Amino acid sequence: MMRVDMGEHLPREAVSYSVTNSTQYMYGIFKVYFQYYRPSPQIAESMSKDALQQSLVALLRGCPLAFARLKIRPDRSICLDYDPENSNNPVLEFHHAAVSYAELEARGFLLADANRYGLDLPPLDGTITESFDQPLLLFKVSYLSDGGVALFSSRHHVLFDGNALFSFVSNWAHYNRMLLQQPDTKLSELPPYQVSIAKGNGRAATFKPAEISMDTLISSSELKQSVSRIFRPPDAARCVFRIAIADVRRLKQQVADSGVLDKGEWVSSNNALAAFIAQCIARAYTSAGIYEQVPSWSVYHSLDMRRLLDLPLRGIGSPLILTDCPVPTEELADAEKLPHLTVRIRRNIQKYTADYLRGSLNWIDATYTQLASDGIQEPWTHIWSSLFRSNALLIGVSCMNKLPVYESDFGAGRPAIVRSPDFICNYIIALPTLDADAIHLSVSLRAPVMRALRADSEWNALCTLDCDS
Repeated sequence: MMRVDMGEHLPREAVSYSVTNSTQYMYGIFKVYFQYYRPSPQIAESMSKDALQQSLVALLRGCPLAFARLKIRPDRSICLDYDPENSNNPVLEFHHAAVSYAELEARGFLLADANRYGLDLPPLDGTITESFDQPLLLFKVSYLSDGGVALFSSRHHVLFDGNALFSFVSNWAHYNRMLLQQPDTKLSELPPYQVSIAKGNGRAATFKPAEISMDTLISSSELKQSVSRIFRPPDAARCVFRIAIADVRRLKQQVADSGVLDKGEWVSSNNALAAFIAQCIARAYTSAGIYEQVPSWSVYHSLDMRRLLDLPLRGIGSPLILTDCPVPTEELADAEKLPHLTVRIRRNIQKYTADYLRGSLNWIDATYTQLASDGIQEPWTHIWSSLFRSNALLIGVSCMNKLPVYESDFGAGRPAIVRSPDFICNYIIALPTLDADAIHLSVSLRAPVMRALRADSEWNALCTLDCDS
């Protein structure tokens, strides 16, 4: 892998940043995205190898944690450790692909095509170990045969969640445009990047959060098997659907008109979208007939803590918690109950106050410290989301449709489309479209369930198939 050559611009001061008392080490994974740029007369210059390398160096010079390694301290806590004498430089590779933008577009920007034409990089295992020594941030720029560009990004979830990644790339693009327009700009004049890794407040834990569990009897391999069984079944099918913003607003209005809201209460469009998705997927499971008895259900979200904890809204980090909202079967089975389910989802999210989140982080810190003092060698493998061992059937919705996904204009226009190949079974990723009039829903389900979903009249009334991956 080709590492970014920082030369004299490598950050000079060592940095060590503890991440133990946060939820992000539960995400021992790399996550990836593709951003596709249409051919244009300006793209050869604005996204040239020299221009992209220079602007990335300009951004990274103020971001030492991007050069860090995940380290395990003697007390078994985990930190992001940056040593200028032993830096872990990000990857930036360039590639000329034997496929055109037009061909990729005609086939719906399939993940299979990205793999076939080498637009991605080999997957990495983000599991935290004593010998962990992989880059935390990777990019690959593929120049397509008709002048288009595919930008592949991969990042370790400890350092970058989706918000952090797209914010980072949009800043990279901003620096690129600035240096193209003002080539004499000194790198020292550019602003440093922000950090937003969540922390507790150091107080004693007063409660155990329902979303996080501790079990010293489960091994790391057993937890991996449990997660794989839930989220990556062998018969998974993958599709991307499109739903119009106008239809999402109508779902929200349906809730407002139903009379289920208390005075002064409100729900968001994303709450209504999550309820609609959950109902359709639960109905597809029933139609597919793959369980013998009606299961219990839980709808979960990936909740960004930044705003609640007063952190930089677009800084590096992964301050997330997986919410857990148990749902009665009748609210999923009956389409007329959409307003009730939407309100349930909204009220569940409201419990995640700053005090609750800080308390959760304090509990993690106290529990982790106790595990380490008890001689547990890998404490990080024994604290995880309760969802991973739940007997409920899980439906996850990650609404990323308000993130800066399309702000990464390197000088030749914004990306035309963004794809997330990170399909996790029963976990729906909502990404915006370029014109902001619709949302792309990346859906992965067991094959029989996907067939049932694609035949569901309620689903098809609002969602159209964008591509079958």
